[in-house]
Amino acid sequence: MVIVMPIYEYECKKCGAVFEALIRGSDVPKCSSCGSEDVGRLMSAPASSHSESSSAGSGGGHSHSCGCGCGCGCGRH
Repeated sequence: MVIVMPIYEYECKKCGAVFEALIRGSDVPKCSSCGSEDVGRLMSAPASSHSESSSAGSGGGHSHSCGCGCGCGCGRH
């Protein structure tokens, strides 16, 4: 039996850092940069894949924008 623990993404309201944390039960996430517990969970975006050629020209048909340069909106590329 495999138990899958979700990893959530949080943003610190004190310093603005974005981090991922595995939280069990009633544990409270702490900012990985400043240690603050004043954090908010970010909305997860569904994963998608696309090729460079599909993003050229007409915007690649993406309906979201993140500013990462590939048109997907994640800001991490």
